[in-house]
Amino acid sequence: MFASLLLWFGLAAQGQVPPSTFHLTGRHEERTAGLDCASDPCGAVLPGAVRFEPIPSKPYVLGVNAEGDAVGWVALSSQIVDVKAYSGKPLFTLVGLDTTGTIVGARVVHHSEPILLVGIPEAKLHAFVNKYVGLKANEKVVVGGTAPGARSIDIVSGATVTVLAENQTLLETARRVGEDVGVIAAMGTVEGHFTEDSPWSWRELVASGALGHLRVEQDAMGLPPDAEGRPFVELWFGLVDAPQVGVPLLGEGTYRWAMGKRPDGDHLFVVFNGGAYSFKGSGFVRGGIFDRFHVEQGLDSLSFMDMDYTKLDTPKAEGAPNLWEGGLYFAKGEALNPGLSYDFVFLGSKPALERGAFERDFQTFSAHHRTPANVYVLEGPDPEAEAAARIWKAAWAQGWPKALFVGLYLAMVGGLFAGRSWLTARMKRLKRVHSAVLLTSFVVLGVVLHVQPSVTQLLTLAGSVTGEWRWGLFLSDPVLFVSWVFIALFTFAWGRGVFCGWVCPYGAMNELAYKLGRKLGLPDLELPDRVHFKARYLRYGLFAALLAAFLYDAQLGERLAEVEPFKSTFFVPIWTRHPGFIVWWTTLFVASFTTYRPFCRYICPLGAALAVPSSLRASGPYRRGFCSKCKICTKGCEPRAIRSDGMIDPRECLNCWECEANWRDEQVCPPLVRDRRAAEKQAVDL
Repeated sequence: MFASLLLWFGLAAQGQVPPSTFHLTGRHEERTAGLDCASDPCGAVLPGAVRFEPIPSKPYVLGVNAEGDAVGWVALSSQIVDVKAYSGKPLFTLVGLDTTGTIVGARVVHHSEPILLVGIPEAKLHAFVNKYVGLKANEKVVVGGTAPGARSIDIVSGATVTVLAENQTLLETARRVGEDVGVIAAMGTVEGHFTEDSPWSWRELVASGALGHLRVEQDAMGLPPDAEGRPFVELWFGLVDAPQVGVPLLGEGTYRWAMGKRPDGDHLFVVFNGGAYSFKGSGFVRGGIFDRFHVEQGLDSLSFMDMDYTKLDTPKAEGAPNLWEGGLYFAKGEALNPGLSYDFVFLGSKPALERGAFERDFQTFSAHHRTPANVYVLEGPDPEAEAAARIWKAAWAQGWPKALFVGLYLAMVGGLFAGRSWLTARMKRLKRVHSAVLLTSFVVLGVVLHVQPSVTQLLTLAGSVTGEWRWGLFLSDPVLFVSWVFIALFTFAWGRGVFCGWVCPYGAMNELAYKLGRKLGLPDLELPDRVHFKARYLRYGLFAALLAAFLYDAQLGERLAEVEPFKSTFFVPIWTRHPGFIVWWTTLFVASFTTYRPFCRYICPLGAALAVPSSLRASGPYRRGFCSKCKICTKGCEPRAIRSDGMIDPRECLNCWECEANWRDEQVCPPLVRDRRAAEKQAVDL
């Protein structure tokens, strides 16, 4: 059932994406191709150019006019910079730069941003990018604010992180190309030095990140499995100038010899292979170039010649695997800065017998790596860390007032829970406060501030745990960061009910609609127990399916997460959505007038995710032994969270606290009623 539901949402969400916007390659619909002016709109970003000429060993092209004169350059951002947007993936942007260092055109040709895939129109992103036309590549730009001597560009509401990432993507691409061709002044480099330590074991080398790793499976090359179960290649690579890395890999003698032989300023780079095929390639000849792999760093590409090469045996490190092939290379210092990240690029090759005996198929694979700080220490600020921090720092500079308000509001709700003895002392007080908080959450948090947490943030967290962890990603939206800090604290203190039952804007809207339905005398429709107790597990299945889909393909997972009607409620006008989303949203909204929170109880994947840790909540509603015999609270529990034995299921409880108000009420709770009557009778007898 949930598989069919998610499939429908995936197809509907896919229908929201204009096909002409993307250049999709690969099974995950991710762009992997480089710049190709035959298919990319290079002419649109470099006016006056009629022909585009590749430049040897450069990731950008030269544009010339009808007279053959150079008019500028065109670059694809993904080949120049690695700026990840909210999705954790880059915004592929074409940038045109003229001979004066002016940005004369820019266009986003591919992205994976969820809010643009199924939410905010892409036209807003294109309009944002167009505002950079006419700016100098080295001009200071402030997005969403002002600063002395800076050009101000308005932010796109609802897509703050996306446009901040695009600002950095576009400007850094233009600046690096401008520096490389000499039309703007180059930035200075940051120096550093290798550390020294005693030799590390193989486990320590891998755990520290001293070696990069690239594994290419046989099926990725279109080949059958290897008889011994080996991959096509399994490459370990990295700089080995530091003795704790070089000595265990090369051996003491070879390391000392290589350090003495290397030219001044150059570095030692190793590649080891444990796969079925050689990383050298069958075309390698003495005196030639290693054409099956190279290293890319920024605009620089470093290939190795035979004269740079020394054959290596298996690594000498303790615990090293059986890597049958190895090579030691001298890497030119001006082409490879050991303090910055780089890409190791491998060109896989196999015979294409269907096209002839001498034809071959090629596929490119790459692995990103950076020498860790315990191997190479920068002697100044880290430019990559500073670049990554610019996005979230800019976001906080713009969003701190909103984040502060949301934080204070959530702290107030937490204060009500911490002082719930006052809150639950009177049922009327409890209901009035609860209704007031629900109304505030819906109107202020949802409608006005658009603060609606989503399961997509938990999916992103899961993707970061299993992949690349980036604090900047979580800090890039101040309001969501503050919200999730409180949600985490609330969930472990009192369970998911603090968020789901009081703070969630969509949940608040559902409950207010249900209360209005009671006022209007609409029928109160509930599923029978035999259906209800099974149907509530649907949300867990949906969450598990979303998590699996996201880990397989983040873009697919984000599209399937449209089962949540949050965007249609608070971010995008419902009448602008796909007809299927309109039907889905309307069905849920209408049903909430006659059924208590139908989406929250049966479908919400976010609620399912928060329900799991709720089992460990520190404090739930107070109970007495007599509660197993009394059904007063059970009949009034709208989430149907009270079990037959009187205990409360923390995964279903929405913390309305009405059962605790009854627990304190001498007019309602049978043991208290009995004690009160006994006390009254005793007073009369006296």
